[in-house]
Amino acid sequence: MTAVLIALADVGPAVQLEEQLNQAGVKARWDATQVDGPKGGNSAAVVLVDADHLGSRLAVVSEQWRDQPNVPGVVAIGASAAAREQAPIARTTLVNPTAKISTLVSAIQEAAKLRLASDMRWLVLRAATGLPPIADTPAAWQATLAAARKIDLEVPRTALRWHVAHYVTPTARLDQLREERMLTVPELEAAQLLDGTQTVQKIVPEGPLEPPQWARLLWTLGSMGAVEFTAEVRDLNTPARRLLDDMRRHLRARTARLERSTFYDVLEITPLAEYPEIEEACRLVALRFSPEVLADFDLSELTPQVKPMWELIEKARSVLVDHSARGRYHDWLRNKLRELRTVWAIDPSNVDAAAHAFAKGQAALGAGDVHKAMSELAIACRKFPGHPEYEANFAWARYRVQVASGRDRVEAAVTERKGLEEMLIGCRPWPNALVALALLCAAGNDANAARWHLHTALTTDPTLPAAAQLAQRLGMRRY
Repeated sequence: MTAVLIALADVGPAVQLEEQLNQAGVKARWDATQVDGPKGGNSAAVVLVDADHLGSRLAVVSEQWRDQPNVPGVVAIGASAAAREQAPIARTTLVNPTAKISTLVSAIQEAAKLRLASDMRWLVLRAATGLPPIADTPAAWQATLAAARKIDLEVPRTALRWHVAHYVTPTARLDQLREERMLTVPELEAAQLLDGTQTVQKIVPEGPLEPPQWARLLWTLGSMGAVEFTAEVRDLNTPARRLLDDMRRHLRARTARLERSTFYDVLEITPLAEYPEIEEACRLVALRFSPEVLADFDLSELTPQVKPMWELIEKARSVLVDHSARGRYHDWLRNKLRELRTVWAIDPSNVDAAAHAFAKGQAALGAGDVHKAMSELAIACRKFPGHPEYEANFAWARYRVQVASGRDRVEAAVTERKGLEEMLIGCRPWPNALVALALLCAAGNDANAARWHLHTALTTDPTLPAAAQLAQRLGMRRY
């Protein structure tokens, strides 16, 4: 008989529920003192928590119950909007207070059956494998791993369902397991794939393990703290993880950037652009956002955004290279422009004026006249706000003026870098803008970030002399 603790706040419904559950063959006991969390001395297999009473605390209190030595299952009772919102976060089944008793009994039975699959922790791992509680030390690992390899598949499968779209990142514990030679040869081969750039749903179908073995291994490693499951890429200290994180941020930002935008914003060109510039823009957009490039990354929940985004790029190109189609698009744009958000579909006279001011600003920078450079680049940005190269060079000139005025060099560089990085996210690669960003990173004593941006700039355009010179100063051997 399943033992159930009823932790509801309202005495009327609680007593009634206790009676109904006992009549249904469930050993139920109401304890109002544990409404806000466990008080100790509980041996129930399942706890019914008051989701309406707990509200935003539902997830925290549910975890407190699961941290108990007996690892009870948790079922939430509630009907409020907060309860519906918090139940998935708390990873609990939510049952309406007015539901039939048979519905609640089914939820209790399911929670009791899968209570050891509710989380991945050392305590739960030991309980699920039928081993007694013991301290998490290397002396206990070998026997725990052996028992986990034979665990009922339903336990790891259920535990992992909350993490199918999460990235699997190794921790120092995985290195310890390797060093202690506690993993089998197939497990060691499989562990090589756990580099933090792939999600559970991508890893499990791959070799060298069969899916059931993969599920058991991931569940075991997660329970032992040898890997972490995260919705976002974590620990960006490897180039592969940093690149994946960059791609995810670019994809998210571009999706937001292009909402209610124009075809000129899609390709990041002005209405003055002719065929060669349109084709070059398409090439640069493709370097970052084409399906072929993005296919190399496990983008998890962002994958569905790739196809429609690229279809929009292709549509923009097909319209803008066709004179008649472009003319019809301009007619439509004149009527709709006020309803759209745009950086690039601006008056041609502003395009020319901005380009002229930018050229003068660049010349002033080259001559060392940073005040004149900042003045001219400010005009360029005012005429053409949001242009990556104009804004980047303006940020660099502004930094140099601030330093010349006595401001702390690192503080000024960090401030300018932050604003520029935010502006460039979601854009196609702009090599000259990336060089300015790299200069700010170097000035802020972040040489690694400077090398990162320079690598992208030189991959996009290997002929940039300023980028090559800075790369050499930073000790970049390959670019």
